[in-house]
Amino acid sequence: MQHADALYRFALSRVGDHHAAEDLVQDCLTAAWRRIDSFDGRSSLGTWLTGIMKFKVIDHFRKSKRTPTDQAAHADDEDEPGRDPVDRLFNSQGAWKVDPNHGLEMLATSPDDSASRNELMEWVRFCMDELPDRLRTLFTLREVDGLDVPSAASAAGVTKGSAAVLLTRSRQRLRLCLQEHGIRS
Repeated sequence: MQHADALYRFALSRVGDHHAAEDLVQDCLTAAWRRIDSFDGRSSLGTWLTGIMKFKVIDHFRKSKRTPTDQAAHADDEDEPGRDPVDRLFNSQGAWKVDPNHGLEMLATSPDDSASRNELMEWVRFCMDELPDRLRTLFTLREVDGLDVPSAASAAGVTKGSAAVLLTRSRQRLRLCLQEHGIRS
């Protein structure tokens, strides 16, 4: 039980739902209790439990695959009907209207500047929370949890072909959010 809080935070950061995170912690601890004889001590107990939780989160997404919704359901995400807000970043020839790296220069700064890094991570978390569920889920599975694209796509309930487009859209929206909130070098 000493690891329950860390497991809860891990699950909540992935699924974004308090009740689902609590259920995942219970499932994880139950699975660990049933398989405690398979724990061989090559890693810490916390690491082993986090590994189990990672798979519980993936199973959660597989069980709750979202069905595609129509454009009207995402009207609040759009500047104008039928147009994705990411489209405003490109001109009619498909070239960038803004520098895609603008605002990300701070990622190359010294790792010793922990205060700036903590502030940046808070903004990244905020901007990730602003992503639509499907984009946040796919991005988290791929970029945070390190799954390969086919596995992340499967767990998020999207096709492998659309996953690349959705991941690009997620990155662009995160970049735009950071830029809009003044995150600069």
